[in-house]
Amino acid sequence: MPDLYTSNTQTEYQKDQKESIAWWKEVVADVLKNSGEYKRSAVMGAYNILPDQKFVTQQEDEDIVVLLRAHPITNIPWILVAILMLILPGLLVSTGMFAATPIKYLFIGRMTWYLMTLMFIMEKVLYWFYSVFIITNERIVDIDFYNLMFRIVTYANLNHIEEPASVTGGFIRSLFKYGDVWVTTASEKPTVEALGVPYPDKVVEIISRLSEELEKRREQGK
Repeated sequence: MPDLYTSNTQTEYQKDQKESIAWWKEVVADVLKNSGEYKRSAVMGAYNILPDQKFVTQQEDEDIVVLLRAHPITNIPWILVAILMLILPGLLVSTGMFAATPIKYLFIGRMTWYLMTLMFIMEKVLYWFYSVFIITNERIVDIDFYNLMFRIVTYANLNHIEEPASVTGGFIRSLFKYGDVWVTTASEKPTVEALGVPYPDKVVEIISRLSEELEKRREQGK
């Protein structure tokens, strides 16, 4: 039985939406193919192509093309600090400077210190995991996570991008293939950045190709 409550306008809109989604999926597939990329997750989850994930404020017809985190090697400085924090109480006790301190106070002091160390480690891990740079079929989303109550989200539509660029330098960055991505935009915030991410040259190539395809689509009136 036909649906008497569905207008022709609504049907045409749904048809246009489906065609638009199909068009974009085709474009994304071509862009990734020309960039030598495919659906994958690499570098311990720091480099993800077509991930099956969602993010805050994601629109209904918006798909994630690339999801980036800082390269795991960028965590080494704070990991070294955490290791030092873990062994520091034992080193101090071994010097004999707390010989006159009652054992129960030493125990409480060490547990408090280890708890602070654990909180430090958790904060760093959460910051690394939830601070992401996302490229979708419509825009670039930069999420800077600071804690469970505070984060900064920056957007840049692909059609507002002027000049993406990558910056790599130094032996370590070249060896592990990571660097910075800078995207100049015509929006209120002139630059969107992804610092210390894997394969920055590849990321810039994907952004450029998606932006070019979007511009072609606009010129064709699609």
